[in-house]
Amino acid sequence: MRTHRTAGGPPALGLFAAALVLLLSAAACTDDDPDPRDPTSTWSPTGTMDTPSPTATPPAEPVLPEAAKQASEEGARAFITYYWDLINYAQVTGDVKALKAASATTCKGCQAGIRGIRRHYRSGGSIAGGVHRVDRTRLAEVTSKSDIYAFRSETRVSHDAQTIISNDGNKEARAPGADDWNLYVLWVGDTHWRLDVMELN
Repeated sequence: MRTHRTAGGPPALGLFAAALVLLLSAAACTDDDPDPRDPTSTWSPTGTMDTPSPTATPPAEPVLPEAAKQASEEGARAFITYYWDLINYAQVTGDVKALKAASATTCKGCQAGIRGIRRHYRSGGSIAGGVHRVDRTRLAEVTSKSDIYAFRSETRVSHDAQTIISNDGNKEARAPGADDWNLYVLWVGDTHWRLDVMELN
């Protein structure tokens, strides 16, 4: 199994997930034959028997916080943090339903990331790590002649190291780092916030 490292992952390929980077073509690793006496165990190179660790519990889908349900500056700020929680959840599960619901269909950055994650998981791949944290959000209310309530945001988001795993076992490593984003959040139908623009600064 071969591992390749990148500094941060190209933003055009999956944007916020940096998920669909170019994967190296190499043969997947194969395990030694299991001990026929215990199908849950495998032989280590020294010949001793190891029992695989229990499967990790899948993370729970993030719940929209009460603060993010308010039509206010603080509500917009809470929604932006919630949106990145949805990204974290989608990256490690492949479940993009909630992320899609919180994104405008016209948001090119949002939809590119959603498609990247969905295609990667449908092909049999997975993503480990890469947890995002919103470090700073600067909001400015949008002034318009139309009856809208929206904010533009300059948001810095840091992320942990991440490994993108292809369906054949090849791995692409993304180093930890931080990105600056230009966002536009809109209060829709007097009921909820939606992310309408997501661009790397």
